[in-house]
Amino acid sequence: MQSLANRRASTNLMTSEERERMNSLCVGIQEETDYNKFAALLHEMSNLIARKEQRRFEHHARLVWQKNRPWKTVPAVVTKIVKADFDDQPAKVEISISEADDLFREIRIENNFTDIDGGGVALTNGARLNVTFEAEIQKTG
Repeated sequence: MQSLANRRASTNLMTSEERERMNSLCVGIQEETDYNKFAALLHEMSNLIARKEQRRFEHHARLVWQKNRPWKTVPAVVTKIVKADFDDQPAKVEISISEADDLFREIRIENNFTDIDGGGVALTNGARLNVTFEAEIQKTG
């Protein structure tokens, strides 16, 4: 006899673990006061929703969360880790944006990112990224 959890999974519903995590994320999002942790919780919630959407609603148009500003996302890759010259300076990561013009392709930023739990992580060479640019509405035509 098939267990309830297996029947739910086979009918594309959320697993009990996913449901528990979603409930925990909802509480965390409501209570979080640190912006980076809040953003990480939202990101994890979005990924959880996307997994359910992919399993349950595969024949429907993909749901896109509404952005309130003009935006564009482009692929990128980490091409170099730049060590700091002095101990009090952070390491940097060089990111290559393939869609950019040759002379403007690489950018360097501090190599401190936030993981899905709000903790700090550093990127490694070869990491694949999506870079999203957002514009102020009044600065578009």
